This record gives sequence, C-alpha cells and structure tokens, in this order.
Amino acid sequence: MKKAGTGGTQGTGETPKTPGPWRKWARGAVLLALTGVLLSGCGGQGSRGATAQSTPMQSPPAETKPAPSGQPLFAYVGAGLKEPVTGLAALYEAQTGIKVELTFNNSGALLSQAETAKKGDIYMPGGKPFVETAQKKGIIEKVVGPVAYHVPAIITPKGNPAGIKDVRDLARPGLKLVLPDKEATAIGKNAFKTFAQLGISAAVEKNILASVETMPKVPAMIAMGQGDAGIAEYSSIAHDQDRLEVIEIDPAVNVIDEIPCASLTFSNQKERAQDFLEFVQKEGPGVFKKFGFKVPQP
Repeated sequence: MKKAGTGGTQGTGETPKTPGPWRKWARGAVLLALTGVLLSGCGGQGSRGATAQSTPMQSPPAETKPAPSGQPLFAYVGAGLKEPVTGLAALYEAQTGIKVELTFNNSGALLSQAETAKKGDIYMPGGKPFVETAQKKGIIEKVVGPVAYHVPAIITPKGNPAGIKDVRDLARPGLKLVLPDKEATAIGKNAFKTFAQLGISAAVEKNILASVETMPKVPAMIAMGQGDAGIAEYSSIAHDQDRLEVIEIDPAVNVIDEIPCASLTFSNQKERAQDFLEFVQKEGPGVFKKFGFKVPQP
C-alpha cells in the first residue's frame, strides 16, 4: 500500500486534495491580517484628524492667558466733569477698543467709595485737593494734569433779576442762594474759601436756600427759578444760555482749582490705566475746551 502524499500524486497535473483546506486557511489568515492593518491605519488617521480639529479649541494655560481685549477700565469722575469725560472715554474707546466705565458723584463721595471698595482704575475729581487727600490715604498711583481748570462763577436766571454784579453781593440780606456742598464738592470748597477771604461767610450762609450734593444741580435749580443766584463752574451755562447768565468772580479773590487725573494703587490694569492717563493729558484740554472749560495754554 502506498502512503498518501507520495509518488502517487506526482506528475498527474491534478491539484492535491489534501492541501486544499490549508491553503484556504492561509489565505483567510492573510486577508484577516491585511484587514486588521487597514483598520488600524484608518483608526490612526481618524485619531489624528480628531486631534487636528480639536487643537484650535484648546485654551492656553491660565498663567499665560492675556487679559481680554474688551476688559474695561473703571473711573470715578466728579459730577461736574460728566460731559467732557464722557467724550474723552468715547474717544479713547474708539482709538483703543478699550471701554472706560464711568461713575459720577461729588468728589468727596467718590473718594470714600473708592477707598471702601478698593476697586477701580482712575480717580478724576473736580479739584486737586481731593487727589492730595487720596495720596495721603495711600491710594493714588500716578497723577497727571492740570487737564483743565475748575473756575467758580456766579449763575443767575436770564436777565439777572436780583441785579448781582459782584461776589460780595451774595451777602446782601434777603437773597436766595443755591450753593454746592462746601465739603463734598470742589466748587463748593473753593467758593467758601473766597467768602472767607472777603469776610462774608456768615452772611452768605444766612442766604442759602439749598445746599446741593453735586455742582450740576445748581444751574438746574436756578434755571427753574428756584433761587436768585448760585455758584457753579464757569462752563455750566454753555448749553442753557437762554435761561441763565454767568457773572465772573474777580480773579484776585476767586479760588480756581486744577482738574487732575489719577490712577489708583489697587488697579489690576496698571499699564492700561497709565495709558489712559497719558491719553487724557494729551487730548483732555481740547475736549474740555469744547465744553466751555478754561484750559492750560499750549
């Protein structure tokens, strides 16, 4: 008997029957291996593709992330400076893209607010003495100015019915006066320094109909006929000349204050605050002049 797979199968030209299944198995194994490689390759490409798509979405580490370009500065501004400083803030935002948020009140109240909150970037009161007080409290970083001058003036209704010609006339018995607060406002402080120089403080105080917390309320009340005269900033009748008149106080006795602009020590945007100070120093006088303020000569 011949053994299977020996000479009986050679030279016949027929495919051996026994090796068939093995060949099929080998081919299947090869196909499976190739399929695995292909699938693995596709999976690798898919993974790399997902990584490429997600990379732009990753944020930089917190310690290297820059401050948002739209993060605003915050400024405490004297109420009597509202119009020019609002204009300056809009101009600064247009040039830099940085918004300046503004809060307005009398200079004394703003100082207390800033000192209590220990937040914010800019302090711009109506007079230099308020910045000097803030410096003593240790909350001022840098100061520029004068940006303009705060000039006290007498405000009367149109036609000046009481016939006031001089600051001394404010002591005349029977007058009804509207004055800004003598402690909290820059104009009020300086007006009472003038009264003290002339020795008329007591007589003027007897004539006070209303002492208001912010200077802009003085021309508003006088325009409505609620007084014979008041003390306000020289520029305050610029938009209401149909109802108001201004009488300048003799420069020999008038106490004129500088309007400064300062950055605060607790600002967390010191470079931006410094940039705003430089901007106000450069552009401020021109803007203030447009609103009727007296400004330093170039």
